[in-house]
Amino acid sequence: MHSKNELTAAVAPRYFKATKQEKRLMLDEYCANTGLDRKYTSRKMKKDFLDPPEERRTRKRNRPSTYGVVLTPLVALWQIADCLCGWRLKEQLPVLIQKATSFDELPLSEQQTVLLQSISPATIDRMLKGQWRLKRKKTNSQTKKGNPYSLIPFAVDLEKVCDVGILEIDLVAHCGGSAVGSFVNTLSTTEFTSGWQESEAIMGKHKEAVRAGLVEIQKRLPIPLKGIDFDSGSEFVNDVIWQFCQEMKLTISKSRPYTKNDNAHIEQKNWTNVRRIIGYLRLDTEEERDLLNDLYRNELRLYINFFQPSGKLISKQRVGSKVKRIYDKPKTPYQRLLERDDVDPANKRKLRAIYDELNPFELKRRIDDKLAKLVSLAQRKGAA
Repeated sequence: MHSKNELTAAVAPRYFKATKQEKRLMLDEYCANTGLDRKYTSRKMKKDFLDPPEERRTRKRNRPSTYGVVLTPLVALWQIADCLCGWRLKEQLPVLIQKATSFDELPLSEQQTVLLQSISPATIDRMLKGQWRLKRKKTNSQTKKGNPYSLIPFAVDLEKVCDVGILEIDLVAHCGGSAVGSFVNTLSTTEFTSGWQESEAIMGKHKEAVRAGLVEIQKRLPIPLKGIDFDSGSEFVNDVIWQFCQEMKLTISKSRPYTKNDNAHIEQKNWTNVRRIIGYLRLDTEEERDLLNDLYRNELRLYINFFQPSGKLISKQRVGSKVKRIYDKPKTPYQRLLERDDVDPANKRKLRAIYDELNPFELKRRIDDKLAKLVSLAQRKGAA
């Protein structure tokens, strides 16, 4: 490549002084020697003649960086927001700035505040490029078919599954590298319309433990529970869960076998709100389960539901071989519930009162402390 560049630098001045016939001959000879395309060669000649490489290397950028002064606070806010992408972080920055100022968590000058509020999602992604690396792993499925299978309808056949108050539920196994023995599972739930997330740690995956977990989650929901939707696992499709739904007058539905997109909302939350945070440790003691529940029932649910925005798919259209997807503006589950007319105003007032008292910086510190204790327990157990 260096010899080609040197040849171009030597030929370019003569090329632009030559006649049309001479240029044709020069291009023929140049392309035969280098193997380059004629059209590319002519453009390369022009570029090297008008903008010589030696001048290009010594040219300095005169325009200073606009957002250089906000890199440090941007990284701090990004970490507090749990490493959101630029598109979601852009919508959450005003909230984080307001909370940082109210609780005196992060000193920001007037210039930094203005720049952070005007920064674009693309600039955020560019500035934060390389800040984090997460490795996504896979684990064994623990799902088995159960009864009463034929009595529970498929979700795709029901319209009520899209109403407010419907939970998609699933289990996430914390078995480490082996599914042998008893271990902790996370009963993960997400409300369909708002994305409100609640989780409960249970020991094993027995149907009675799943029912007890659903009862605890129901107590914490900011809206009345109207129904549940799940996969075809025996931990959900059984007489105990069926009787629970009948007693509570809940709608019940299941996804089609081998069709994970029927439960797309909870499947993506299994990674975002459970696996990415808790990791792949083996948790198999009551102490670990209790510590995980302490995290789920307190700081983590508040942090996710009040300060973690997400976008919802509005429409998608196939254009040739590509699919164009249109998303709405990223919003937190808290914001989506406030916007709905079918949510009780009394529940909205309770949510606003909770939000006014929350400090995301303090929540993040407490979450990190409890996660560190959880890791310490798992490592201590492994060393014993």
